[in-house]
Amino acid sequence: MPGEPKNPVRARYWRVNGKQGYDLQVLTPGARVSDYIAAVEGLEPARLFRPYNPDGDCLGCDHCCGGRLPLTILDVYGLQQGLRDLTGKDLPLPKILEKYCQVHLVGRTVDITLRTDAEGYCLLLEPRRRRCRIYNHRPLICRTYFCSPLTRPARLLRERIVNTGEDELVRYWLARQKTTPPGIRPSDWQPTPFAGCHSYAEITLKALCPPELWRGLYNPDDYKALWYKGWLKK
Repeated sequence: MPGEPKNPVRARYWRVNGKQGYDLQVLTPGARVSDYIAAVEGLEPARLFRPYNPDGDCLGCDHCCGGRLPLTILDVYGLQQGLRDLTGKDLPLPKILEKYCQVHLVGRTVDITLRTDAEGYCLLLEPRRRRCRIYNHRPLICRTYFCSPLTRPARLLRERIVNTGEDELVRYWLARQKTTPPGIRPSDWQPTPFAGCHSYAEITLKALCPPELWRGLYNPDDYKALWYKGWLKK
């Protein structure tokens, strides 16, 4: 069909609370998480950073490499590949969880994040140059972060992907524990759309979104209108 989008997800610059930010549109019902990542990574960082760095020459910083960095099950597969490239060693997933991840138990919740050093920064941050040592395989939470505001649908979609993927990682972790941690019920973690997947290209955004969020994101008619008006390249 003429005018079919090259990427099923479109990221567009948007004013959010008076500042430069971005919004997302899902243009086809079969859009995948990989399409979402490609759309966000296609944004021009300098344009987003300009309100905070008027000269527009920001190369990024390491502030986002500290604090809580939640992981999805697919992020751990990415860590496995990144560490293989970095060290030449093929570590099994349980060993990666043990050495490079932190498991936090609070009441009936389980939170799995990247392990941090004594200063609260990710272990995979190169200490001298302050650059990620596995940049091409960094987790989704890192790949989709910009120092700029998001519209509510864009923010909720990012949270939904990360939280659902982390739930699947928790389910994987619990299934491999010899004893269940006190207060934790494995039945609270049922299979998610991430179950059995090894790539973000295998998971549709629609499968992750509740109806209200999907209605706020899916808007193919707007894309078609822009195309026919000649505002987008044919």
